[in-house]
Amino acid sequence: MAIPVGAPAWVDLAAEQIAEVRDFYTELFGWRWIKRPDYNIALKDSTPVAGVMPPETDAPAAWMLYLECGSARRAVERIRALGGKVLVPPTETPADETFLVAEDPSGAPIGLWESPPNAAFGRDHPGMLCWAELHTRDSSSADPFYAELLGYRQEQIGEPGEGFDYTVWYVDDLPTVGRFETSSALPEDVPAHWQLYFQVDPAVGTDATAAKAAELGGAVLREPSDSPHGRLSLVRDVAGATFFVIDTSQRTGE
Repeated sequence: MAIPVGAPAWVDLAAEQIAEVRDFYTELFGWRWIKRPDYNIALKDSTPVAGVMPPETDAPAAWMLYLECGSARRAVERIRALGGKVLVPPTETPADETFLVAEDPSGAPIGLWESPPNAAFGRDHPGMLCWAELHTRDSSSADPFYAELLGYRQEQIGEPGEGFDYTVWYVDDLPTVGRFETSSALPEDVPAHWQLYFQVDPAVGTDATAAKAAELGGAVLREPSDSPHGRLSLVRDVAGATFFVIDTSQRTGE
């Protein structure tokens, strides 16, 4: 299988303002689009990187992460056995993928993806997904759920239950996604969710990219700041969905 089990395999966004969303990300990341009535596919350098579709519910716009699971139908049994819920049953796409949407035991929605052998999903380059992390107050249920479901090796960073409680989840020896315990970081009314990070062009930088998001009708929710992983900023798009932009070439304090 081209995409390893546990690795991000797709991301998409359900939003009312399809044309406005397409324009926003075209200007921000240089995406171009394959436009269809029910689903729009974004390309960066001819590689598929994301999808945008009309919403089926009145839930707020939010990016959905899909993790490769190997077999969507087998995953259904594991999800239920491990204390999760299946929200959308296995569904086939015209491109021979199968996906489902689940809720993990901490309440976060997560997509699972069964890719064909020739699947392509752009990552780790400008305008593409480069990291994703689960924000949850219930790490004690989330960590074992994902470890058992997708076979991650999980490495603890910081002390469990203390000010910084984070786990990095590995596929083989590669850090793949993470989990951030948010009890001391987010308001009580913010539910568990997955947060996505998109790589910016180092020639443009995080500051200019965040400012561009605001100019295009979005907003900067967290001003650009340095970190050991790159210079990053939390922004909101024109539909209300949030995501981080990060320049991983600018690392400090490692």
